[in-house]
Amino acid sequence: VAEPGNDAPDTEALRAHAAGLLPEYMVPSAFVVLDRLPLTTNGKLNRRALPAPVFAADAAGRGPRNPREEILCGLFAEILGVPTVGIDDNFFELGGHSLLAVQLISRIRDVLGDGLAIRALFAAPTVATLVEQLGRSSGGAEFDVLLPIKDHGGGSSVFCVHPVSGIGWCYAPLAGIASPGHSVFALQARGLDGEESLPGSLREMAADYVRQIRAVQESGPYHLMGWSFGGVVAHEMAVQLRARGERVETLALLDSYPAHETATRLPITEEDVTAGLAEFFGVRAGDGEEPLTMTGIVAALRRDRSMFTELAERHLADIAAIYRNNHRIMTEHVPGEFDGDVRFYEAGRERPTDVCAATAWKSHVSGRLDIARIACSHAEMARPESLAEIWQVIAPVG
Repeated sequence: VAEPGNDAPDTEALRAHAAGLLPEYMVPSAFVVLDRLPLTTNGKLNRRALPAPVFAADAAGRGPRNPREEILCGLFAEILGVPTVGIDDNFFELGGHSLLAVQLISRIRDVLGDGLAIRALFAAPTVATLVEQLGRSSGGAEFDVLLPIKDHGGGSSVFCVHPVSGIGWCYAPLAGIASPGHSVFALQARGLDGEESLPGSLREMAADYVRQIRAVQESGPYHLMGWSFGGVVAHEMAVQLRARGERVETLALLDSYPAHETATRLPITEEDVTAGLAEFFGVRAGDGEEPLTMTGIVAALRRDRSMFTELAERHLADIAAIYRNNHRIMTEHVPGEFDGDVRFYEAGRERPTDVCAATAWKSHVSGRLDIARIACSHAEMARPESLAEIWQVIAPVG
């Protein structure tokens, strides 16, 4: 908002000013000029009355140089809901996130017939860089156990463990949030391709993931993060790394709780699995409708033209098997003791009533347990705004 008597602010000048003061991940992705700020009756900012930001491509940027780039620019614009996209515009900086990334990869496959892996978009988020990946991607690479979200080939790395679904794409917003020079990798469950055997215990899974991260970073300090089920795995990874004498500088648990003390030991029911996967895919039964089935989830995704339709059609049975197995190994797992500090991020909205408090970790952490509340629900922990707030604290130095 301009001061009285002044011209409207120059948004590009504001962006340049912010970029000169803030690290990359803290620079706002959109600037909105208003005649005045909406206020409540008490004179405070009425956040609900603020207009949604409009993400726009750089009008002065380079246009497509060949037919393939022209097609990709059109697909970027279609998925992001913007008029045009230049070849140097970053997908994630224009408002893209993991769910839209799945949809974009699907559209590229439909239009160009190229089975790009989602990891290609993480590594090459502009048309100019992504076009070079066409024809190179190997099928199924999006289900690699170690998925690069942002790989700078050196410097500090953060390793993020998947939730109970086994899919690590939820950490894609970190591609646009992570500070320059920092790498981000997501760990994904084995078996997403339907071919690999599932781990028999959470310790076995953690040992596998430790081998994966040591292949990228041979020694510490390590920075680990896990959301929900992933936090329990990240804690066990930290315990195993410390047993090897490695330094674990960061262990961040995102609304994650040890389950052995509170969870039932009864086998998880098919209704539980279906409900959990429906929540993951964002599908809900309508008022008065029967509870969703696996077939109903796929039908609902088709009906809603969801970006998850193809994923569910091809891999729902595999994801369901992983969900069941992950639930089992988590309830059977008794965490060890991590001799370091833990940063716990609690979802402050819509708190479930049947989980133990974050202090349940105290008997499994000999160091300091720092607890912070994030203004989101459990399911919103991997939203860009939540991850940006968390990253400000856990971002590794150097």
